[in-house]
Amino acid sequence: MTTRIHDLSSIPTIDEYIRGLDAIGDRMSDEQRRLLIEQYNAPRRTVRATLLAELADIPGGYPVVNSLYGRLGHAFCDVIGFKPDVRPNGSYRWWATWSVGHEADDGFWWEMRPEVAQALEALGWVDGATLLLPEEIAATTTITEGEVRRVPVDVYERSPDARRRCLEHHGTRCRICEVSLGDVYGEVAEGFIHVHHLRPLSHIRGAYEVDPIKDLCPVCPNCHAVVHLRNPPYTIEEVRAFLRDGGWRAHRSDRT
Repeated sequence: MTTRIHDLSSIPTIDEYIRGLDAIGDRMSDEQRRLLIEQYNAPRRTVRATLLAELADIPGGYPVVNSLYGRLGHAFCDVIGFKPDVRPNGSYRWWATWSVGHEADDGFWWEMRPEVAQALEALGWVDGATLLLPEEIAATTTITEGEVRRVPVDVYERSPDARRRCLEHHGTRCRICEVSLGDVYGEVAEGFIHVHHLRPLSHIRGAYEVDPIKDLCPVCPNCHAVVHLRNPPYTIEEVRAFLRDGGWRAHRSDRT
Protein backbone atom coordinates (compact mmCIF):
# COMPACT_ATOMS: atom_id res chain seq x y z
CA MET A 1 0.00 0.00 0.00
CA THR A 2 1.33 3.43 -0.96
CA THR A 3 1.33 5.93 1.92
CA ARG A 4 2.26 9.58 1.92
CA ILE A 5 2.85 11.08 5.37
CA HIS A 6 1.77 14.64 6.21
CA ASP A 7 3.50 15.97 9.32
CA LEU A 8 4.65 19.27 10.81
CA SER A 9 8.22 20.50 11.04
CA SER A 10 7.66 21.27 14.74
CA ILE A 11 4.89 20.55 17.25
CA PRO A 12 3.86 21.91 20.66
CA THR A 13 5.15 20.30 23.83
CA ILE A 14 2.98 18.17 26.11
CA ASP A 15 2.80 21.07 28.58
CA GLU A 16 1.62 23.37 25.79
CA TYR A 17 -1.05 20.87 24.76
CA ILE A 18 -2.25 20.65 28.35
CA ARG A 19 -2.26 24.43 28.76
CA GLY A 20 -3.93 25.10 25.43
CA LEU A 21 -6.63 22.45 25.75
CA ASP A 22 -7.41 23.57 29.29
CA ALA A 23 -7.71 27.18 28.09
CA ILE A 24 -10.17 26.39 25.28
CA GLY A 25 -12.05 23.64 27.10
CA ASP A 26 -15.02 25.84 28.00
CA ARG A 27 -15.28 27.08 24.41
CA MET A 28 -15.17 23.68 22.75
CA SER A 29 -18.40 22.26 21.41
CA ASP A 30 -19.55 18.85 22.57
CA GLU A 31 -18.88 17.58 19.04
CA GLN A 32 -15.27 18.76 19.09
CA ARG A 33 -14.63 17.18 22.46
CA ARG A 34 -16.14 13.90 21.25
CA LEU A 35 -13.85 13.92 18.20
CA LEU A 36 -10.77 13.92 20.40
CA ILE A 37 -12.15 11.32 22.81
CA GLU A 38 -13.29 8.94 20.08
CA GLN A 39 -10.01 9.21 18.19
CA TYR A 40 -8.16 8.52 21.44
CA ASN A 41 -10.25 5.36 21.90
CA ALA A 42 -9.79 4.15 18.29
CA PRO A 43 -7.32 1.31 17.55
CA ARG A 44 -3.82 2.81 17.49
CA ARG A 45 -5.65 6.16 17.86
CA THR A 46 -5.83 6.20 14.07
CA VAL A 47 -9.04 6.83 12.17
CA ARG A 48 -10.49 8.30 8.97
CA ALA A 49 -12.75 11.33 9.19
CA THR A 50 -15.75 9.39 7.85
CA LEU A 51 -15.49 6.77 10.60
CA LEU A 52 -14.78 9.41 13.21
CA ALA A 53 -18.05 11.10 12.29
CA GLU A 54 -19.87 7.82 12.99
CA LEU A 55 -18.06 7.19 16.27
CA ALA A 56 -18.70 10.71 17.53
CA ASP A 57 -22.30 10.69 16.25
CA ILE A 58 -21.80 13.81 14.13
CA PRO A 59 -24.20 14.27 11.19
CA GLY A 60 -22.73 15.47 7.92
CA GLY A 61 -19.85 13.04 7.62
CA TYR A 62 -16.25 13.93 6.92
CA PRO A 63 -16.79 17.54 5.68
CA VAL A 64 -18.28 18.51 9.06
CA VAL A 65 -15.62 16.58 10.97
CA ASN A 66 -12.84 18.20 8.92
CA SER A 67 -14.23 21.64 9.71
CA LEU A 68 -14.68 20.96 13.44
CA TYR A 69 -11.23 19.39 13.69
CA GLY A 70 -9.53 22.24 11.87
CA ARG A 71 -11.33 25.01 13.78
CA LEU A 72 -10.42 23.34 17.05
CA GLY A 73 -6.77 23.28 16.00
CA HIS A 74 -6.97 26.94 15.01
CA ALA A 75 -8.42 27.94 18.39
CA PHE A 76 -5.76 25.92 20.21
CA CYS A 77 -2.90 27.44 18.20
CA ASP A 78 -4.20 30.97 18.81
CA VAL A 79 -4.14 30.39 22.57
CA ILE A 80 -0.56 29.10 22.77
CA GLY A 81 0.80 31.25 19.95
CA PHE A 82 1.73 28.36 17.66
CA LYS A 83 1.63 28.37 13.86
CA PRO A 84 1.55 25.06 11.98
CA ASP A 85 3.16 24.65 8.57
CA VAL A 86 1.64 26.45 5.60
CA ARG A 87 0.23 24.67 2.55
CA PRO A 88 1.36 25.74 -0.94
CA ASN A 89 -1.88 27.76 -1.23
CA GLY A 90 -0.99 29.76 1.88
CA SER A 91 -3.44 28.14 4.30
CA TYR A 92 -2.40 26.54 7.58
CA ARG A 93 -2.64 22.84 8.38
CA TRP A 94 -4.68 23.39 11.56
CA TRP A 95 -5.77 19.74 11.65
CA ALA A 96 -2.13 18.64 11.89
CA THR A 97 -2.03 20.11 15.38
CA TRP A 98 -3.80 16.94 16.53
CA SER A 99 -2.60 14.24 14.16
CA VAL A 100 -0.06 12.99 11.68
CA GLY A 101 -1.79 12.46 8.34
CA HIS A 102 -1.38 9.24 6.36
CA GLU A 103 -2.57 9.48 2.76
CA ALA A 104 -3.04 5.86 1.69
CA ASP A 105 -4.74 3.94 -1.10
CA ASP A 106 -7.75 3.34 1.16
CA GLY A 107 -8.16 6.95 2.26
CA PHE A 108 -6.69 9.64 4.48
CA TRP A 109 -6.01 8.55 8.08
CA TRP A 110 -5.43 10.69 11.16
CA GLU A 111 -2.98 9.28 13.72
CA MET A 112 -3.29 11.16 17.02
CA ARG A 113 -0.03 12.61 18.24
CA PRO A 114 1.23 10.97 21.46
CA GLU A 115 1.59 14.42 23.00
CA VAL A 116 -2.13 15.06 22.44
CA ALA A 117 -3.05 11.69 23.97
CA GLN A 118 -0.92 12.38 27.04
CA ALA A 119 -2.47 15.82 27.44
CA LEU A 120 -5.99 14.37 27.27
CA GLU A 121 -5.03 11.86 29.96
CA ALA A 122 -3.44 14.52 32.16
CA LEU A 123 -6.57 16.68 31.92
CA GLY A 124 -8.81 13.74 32.80
CA TRP A 125 -10.78 14.02 29.54
CA VAL A 126 -10.09 10.34 28.79
CA ASP A 127 -9.53 7.31 30.95
CA GLY A 128 -5.95 6.31 30.26
CA ALA A 129 -6.50 3.11 32.22
CA THR A 130 -9.55 1.97 30.30
CA LEU A 131 -9.96 -1.81 30.27
CA LEU A 132 -12.13 -3.23 27.51
CA LEU A 133 -13.99 -6.01 29.30
CA PRO A 134 -15.87 -9.02 27.90
CA GLU A 135 -19.36 -7.71 28.57
CA GLU A 136 -18.45 -4.36 27.02
CA ILE A 137 -17.14 -6.07 23.87
CA ALA A 138 -20.30 -8.15 23.57
CA ALA A 139 -22.58 -5.20 24.06
CA THR A 140 -20.87 -2.27 22.40
CA THR A 141 -18.49 -3.19 19.58
CA THR A 142 -18.32 -4.06 15.94
CA ILE A 143 -15.57 -5.83 14.04
CA THR A 144 -13.62 -3.81 11.49
CA GLU A 145 -10.73 -5.38 9.54
CA GLY A 146 -10.14 -7.99 12.22
CA GLU A 147 -10.00 -5.58 15.14
CA VAL A 148 -12.40 -4.89 17.97
CA ARG A 149 -13.21 -1.21 18.21
CA ARG A 150 -14.99 0.42 21.10
CA VAL A 151 -18.32 2.14 20.48
CA PRO A 152 -19.58 3.90 23.62
CA VAL A 153 -23.23 3.34 24.49
CA ASP A 154 -23.65 6.81 25.97
CA VAL A 155 -21.43 9.85 26.15
CA TYR A 156 -22.51 10.66 29.71
CA GLU A 157 -21.86 7.13 30.94
CA ARG A 158 -18.15 7.37 30.11
CA SER A 159 -17.72 10.97 31.15
CA PRO A 160 -14.23 11.76 32.48
CA ASP A 161 -15.93 14.15 34.89
CA ALA A 162 -17.99 11.26 36.30
CA ARG A 163 -14.76 9.28 36.84
CA ARG A 164 -13.14 12.23 38.58
CA ARG A 165 -16.12 12.78 40.87
CA CYS A 166 -16.26 9.07 41.70
CA LEU A 167 -12.61 9.03 42.78
CA GLU A 168 -12.95 12.28 44.70
CA HIS A 169 -15.68 10.65 46.77
CA HIS A 170 -14.45 7.04 47.05
CA GLY A 171 -10.69 7.48 46.73
CA THR A 172 -8.33 5.28 44.72
CA ARG A 173 -8.26 2.24 46.99
CA CYS A 174 -9.93 -0.87 45.54
CA ARG A 175 -13.40 -1.37 46.99
CA ILE A 176 -13.00 -5.14 46.79
CA CYS A 177 -9.50 -6.09 47.96
CA GLU A 178 -8.78 -2.70 49.61
CA VAL A 179 -5.39 -2.49 47.90
CA SER A 180 -3.89 0.85 46.89
CA LEU A 181 -1.61 0.22 43.93
CA GLY A 182 0.67 3.04 45.01
CA ASP A 183 1.36 1.15 48.26
CA VAL A 184 2.29 -1.97 46.29
CA TYR A 185 4.22 -0.59 43.29
CA GLY A 186 5.31 2.80 44.55
CA GLU A 187 5.04 6.21 42.97
CA VAL A 188 4.70 4.87 39.42
CA ALA A 189 1.24 3.45 40.23
CA GLU A 190 0.09 6.10 42.71
CA GLY A 191 -3.55 6.93 41.99
CA PHE A 192 -3.88 4.29 39.27
CA ILE A 193 -7.27 2.57 39.48
CA HIS A 194 -10.13 1.37 37.30
CA VAL A 195 -13.66 2.66 37.72
CA HIS A 196 -16.31 -0.05 37.62
CA HIS A 197 -19.85 0.58 36.42
CA LEU A 198 -22.19 -1.09 38.89
CA ARG A 199 -24.93 -1.05 36.27
CA PRO A 200 -23.71 -3.29 33.41
CA LEU A 201 -23.48 -1.60 30.01
CA SER A 202 -25.38 -4.46 28.44
CA HIS A 203 -28.40 -3.55 30.59
CA ILE A 204 -28.57 0.01 29.34
CA ARG A 205 -31.30 0.53 26.76
CA GLY A 206 -30.91 4.26 26.27
CA ALA A 207 -29.05 7.34 27.43
CA TYR A 208 -28.92 8.02 31.12
CA GLU A 209 -26.89 10.36 33.29
CA VAL A 210 -24.62 8.39 35.55
CA ASP A 211 -24.49 9.12 39.29
CA PRO A 212 -20.72 9.07 40.01
CA ILE A 213 -21.26 8.22 43.68
CA LYS A 214 -23.94 5.52 43.41
CA ASP A 215 -23.25 4.03 39.96
CA LEU A 216 -19.43 3.92 39.93
CA CYS A 217 -16.80 2.54 42.26
CA PRO A 218 -12.99 2.16 42.17
CA VAL A 219 -11.59 -1.35 41.70
CA CYS A 220 -8.07 -2.55 40.95
CA PRO A 221 -7.38 -4.16 37.54
CA ASN A 222 -7.27 -7.68 38.99
CA CYS A 223 -10.58 -7.40 40.81
CA HIS A 224 -12.14 -5.65 37.81
CA ALA A 225 -11.18 -8.57 35.59
CA VAL A 226 -12.67 -11.07 38.06
CA VAL A 227 -15.91 -9.07 38.25
CA HIS A 228 -16.30 -9.58 34.50
CA LEU A 229 -15.47 -13.28 34.38
CA ARG A 230 -19.22 -13.82 34.25
CA ASN A 231 -21.96 -12.18 32.22
CA PRO A 232 -23.81 -10.59 33.92
CA PRO A 233 -20.86 -9.49 36.04
CA TYR A 234 -20.32 -10.61 39.58
CA THR A 235 -21.29 -8.05 42.19
CA ILE A 236 -18.77 -6.30 44.40
CA GLU A 237 -20.04 -8.35 47.34
CA GLU A 238 -19.64 -11.66 45.48
CA VAL A 239 -16.01 -10.97 44.58
CA ARG A 240 -15.31 -9.92 48.17
CA ALA A 241 -16.73 -13.29 49.21
CA PHE A 242 -14.34 -15.05 46.84
CA LEU A 243 -11.45 -13.45 48.69
CA ARG A 244 -12.86 -14.31 52.11
CA ASP A 245 -13.63 -17.90 51.13
CA GLY A 246 -10.27 -18.63 49.59
CA GLY A 247 -10.96 -18.06 45.92
CA TRP A 248 -12.95 -20.09 43.43
CA ARG A 249 -13.17 -23.36 45.36
CA ALA A 250 -16.59 -22.59 46.81
CA HIS A 251 -17.91 -21.16 43.54
CA ARG A 252 -17.02 -23.71 40.87
CA SER A 253 -20.67 -24.16 39.99
CA ASP A 254 -20.65 -20.69 38.46
CA ARG A 255 -18.20 -21.86 35.79
CA THR A 256 -19.76 -25.17 34.84
